[in-house]
Amino acid sequence: MVIICENNQYAYSTPLSRQMAIEHIAQRAAGYNMPGVIVDGNDFAAVYRAAKEAVERARSGGGPTFIECKTMRMRGHAIHDNMAYVPKALLAEWEARDPIARIEAELRARGLLDDEKLAALLARIEAELDEAQAFAEASPYPDPATVTDGVYA
Repeated sequence: MVIICENNQYAYSTPLSRQMAIEHIAQRAAGYNMPGVIVDGNDFAAVYRAAKEAVERARSGGGPTFIECKTMRMRGHAIHDNMAYVPKALLAEWEARDPIARIEAELRARGLLDDEKLAALLARIEAELDEAQAFAEASPYPDPATVTDGVYA
């Protein structure tokens, strides 16, 4: 088992530092006798490497791993949440670390992405999303009798 925790720094409007006495959520993994790994959740390659290592560990019988991906929720908790409680400087710091901009810059620097390839990729993504939405809208609602299927607690 691999447990991924997206640590977005806040539980609704309360910063993590006011919720627990430890600095990293991953420190809690020790209480369950498993490794706790902390990664930059905005670094695609770092998350990939940590997940790959954890999956290999689990598949080889080494047990579970807890991965804490540190990131920031850049929008409110809900539509009515204007995030006034988050310092503007903190949001600016995390905005500069935007994972999509980072991977795009890296791919461009390595010569793997240019404007033409990016436009084609975005068009493919848009088509896939349109197709998925059409499928969902055309699908029947699930049988209400199955609402508890797969629920164990």
